Amino acid sequence: MASTLRIGLFSTEADQSETLRDLIARVDGLDIALDTGRWEELETVLVETALDIVLVNLDNDVEFGKQIVQRIVQTVPDISIIGVSARTDPATIISAMRAGCSQFVCSPVDAEDFRNAVERIRSTRLAVPHASWRICVVGASGGVGGTTLSCNLAMELAQLTHRTCALLDLDLEYGDAAFAFDCEPKFSLADLCGTGSPIDRTMVESAVPELPCNVALLGRPNVVADARVVTPEGVEQTLGVLGSMFPYVVVDLPRAYSFLSSVALNDADLVMIVAQLSIPSIRNASRVFDVLLDMGAQEKNIQIVLNRCRAEHQRVTTEDVEQHFHRPVFAMIPNDYRRVTAALDFGHPIMADAPNSPARLAIHELAKTIASQHRGGEKPTATAANKGLLKRWWGGGKRAAEADKA
Repeated sequence: MASTLRIGLFSTEADQSETLRDLIARVDGLDIALDTGRWEELETVLVETALDIVLVNLDNDVEFGKQIVQRIVQTVPDISIIGVSARTDPATIISAMRAGCSQFVCSPVDAEDFRNAVERIRSTRLAVPHASWRICVVGASGGVGGTTLSCNLAMELAQLTHRTCALLDLDLEYGDAAFAFDCEPKFSLADLCGTGSPIDRTMVESAVPELPCNVALLGRPNVVADARVVTPEGVEQTLGVLGSMFPYVVVDLPRAYSFLSSVALNDADLVMIVAQLSIPSIRNASRVFDVLLDMGAQEKNIQIVLNRCRAEHQRVTTEDVEQHFHRPVFAMIPNDYRRVTAALDFGHPIMADAPNSPARLAIHELAKTIASQHRGGEKPTATAANKGLLKRWWGGGKRAAEADKA
């Protein structure tokens, strides 16, 4: 976590809000992300961004203030809350702490007391950073939109959390993640592996450019033959360093049975297979599912994402897919071929060219789901479903077939 802490201010009294804003401005390393007296606004920011502290004015209505504190804790369990009140009797302070306040300062607030409360929170939050999440994305077949999802998901996560997100293109021969951002990175994973030295943070920082959209991209080598330089050890070291630098590392995987992909999958927190609602695509997704398991992915972490969904043209339904894979579909991306293709042709993220595109909005919601689970310490889980109906149409993978026999 960076040394600057993002703070939100909740107060239903305008005069008190102004006083508290001035107080916050006098403390170094605080960034005011929100000033509101409405729970709906606060809840949205809590879910969509990475606040470190919420400063809650308890004076207008103590019981309402405590309810707000409790709601904050329920929404983001690990956040730090500072309660402010002119009531300094032990009962008020104790009840505020029980509601969820980690610090309590008396009003009118002494600047030094407030600074000390912030520093106590800072030392705690800096000592225990959030663990990074590794998200692997693989397309069931060529052209289903796996790379498009990888690139735009990385950018949506960066926008939601206000933190740079790493993107690694592991399709070393023909990957095109860099094209989605209209850039050609000077260095690649091959350059890191080609040094012959252990890969450390200094090397990665010099090789990974941070794009204006807050995505740190490590693209494929410019020369196809250089892919042979990349080793499993190099991939493992690079992913380890990226995980120590960024809250999210998105890996765009090739459809290949390789030791390099296996390294990325072994410690992945989420693996998404991108498919379309067609029999050939779902059939390939079944094969990919089996291969991912063989390469070391944990079955509970594998999720299905359906792209280019057009219900009026597709005979295969979402329910069919869920029954076949024995898990709910993790996300559905509507078809918006014209605008998504235009963004790709220009090398622009969908957010930049078509912010109101249904496809972009669906990826934004997917990023919110991932960020919410990450902050809550959850892991994406799948629930069992009834036997699949699609097996009689395409056969399915061996794991799906075995499950149908059970």
